[in-house]
Amino acid sequence: MARSEPAFRLGPFRFLATHIEIQGRPNVEAWLEPLAFALWCQRASPWWIGDLLNAGDERFGEAFSQACEGLISGEQLQRYESIARRVPQANRRAALSWSAHAAVARLSGDLQREVLELAERHGWDSVELRRRARAAQQGEPWRPDPGQG
Repeated sequence: MARSEPAFRLGPFRFLATHIEIQGRPNVEAWLEPLAFALWCQRASPWWIGDLLNAGDERFGEAFSQACEGLISGEQLQRYESIARRVPQANRRAALSWSAHAAVARLSGDLQREVLELAERHGWDSVELRRRARAAQQGEPWRPDPGQG
């Protein structure tokens, strides 16, 4: 059975899988909400996908896995599921990227919270965050010096 492609409309903007259709000639202010929405979706969607996959697996088991065949590659499916399962909702920080959370996924919950909080406070880029998370996982010093911002 073929699945239909979802479409979503926000004012004069119709969101499709590969493009936006714009009705009329909206002014610049009318563009801001749809743009903010699209950027928010881009940041939030890995969590939505991971949580949906994990909850579906929990509720429906193998039947759910079979229903998802062809929607997403097995490798990507496992990545979404793994990060969403390993990083509890209470530890997730909206200001940080999915990649930041992936970097701390193997740490304990308490350590995840601490590393993510410091990453947000100090503005660590993904390379720095991965370096510090790896050090924390190996029991090496990773916290910033007390004199740093």
